[in-house]
Amino acid sequence: MEVRLIEAASEIGAGKRGASMGMAALRVAAWKLGSELFGHAEESILRDENDVLYEDDNSPNAHHIDGLIRFESDLAYEVYKYLRNNVFPIVVGGDHSIAIGSVSGTKMADPDARLGVVWIDAHADMHTPLTTPSGNVHGMPLALLMDVEDPKRRKNRPKIYTMDTWDRLKKIGTRGPKLQPSDLVLIGLRDYEPEEKALIEEFRIKVITVEQLRDEGAARVVAGTLAHLGDCARLHVSFDVDSMDPSISVGTGTPVPNGITVEEARELLTGFCSDPRTSTLDVVEINPALDANNAMAEATLGVLEPLYPVLRAR
Repeated sequence: MEVRLIEAASEIGAGKRGASMGMAALRVAAWKLGSELFGHAEESILRDENDVLYEDDNSPNAHHIDGLIRFESDLAYEVYKYLRNNVFPIVVGGDHSIAIGSVSGTKMADPDARLGVVWIDAHADMHTPLTTPSGNVHGMPLALLMDVEDPKRRKNRPKIYTMDTWDRLKKIGTRGPKLQPSDLVLIGLRDYEPEEKALIEEFRIKVITVEQLRDEGAARVVAGTLAHLGDCARLHVSFDVDSMDPSISVGTGTPVPNGITVEEARELLTGFCSDPRTSTLDVVEINPALDANNAMAEATLGVLEPLYPVLRAR
């Protein structure tokens, strides 16, 4: 199978600046370590909308959401285009709000297929403009993609404009939810708010903690996750580098202690990418502006390199 790297350098959804340099940091790591990562696959570079960060923010409960509409639509179409041509897209962010576009594009490529999502992340990313404590959209993509906002848990009173734009984001690619809560698995989760916990419990979303991963081993977690998503025809894997422990690197916007190791991340992604149903991979939140010696990009490079032979052999 052919592989394509998509540079999705949007950091509109993040609260700290620098995630737009994630792909550049990976390139620097590849040059330093003699990796041929960027020789294995062609690259597609999307135009970002990060200029909106210099403009007045009129949406405090979903910062700069107007810029996201344009960017996510472009990303969804790019992912759709490659999937329709039997090319595997690895989408390198950028912050985790890029998953709105990449998951929507995966769904658009096969709208009738049941889509499962594996979310490897320290955070649940299930806030909405109604509940967000920060207004940062990188904490909201899963709620949007599943369309599970709950007015009963409202803490904020977003502007009408904000909610209208939020509804437009939901319609990118296809109308309606891109996945059902039963078809989501969260791996590495350890930092979330009560509103997100309530959604996880209400919809009985499958969560695999770092402790469970360590007890069972990555191979068993992969097998169990794939079995749980057995009725899904396509899978989307979204890997946030903050799922890894800060002892590896602090080069991400929201590091959380007690994370997974590089070896565990590598084994998880290799296992999921071996499954022919896995259609798309996100790699997000590498932030060299917060890092020392580009350590996060170097660690992530070690996670990504083994995936190429796996994907090519499919």
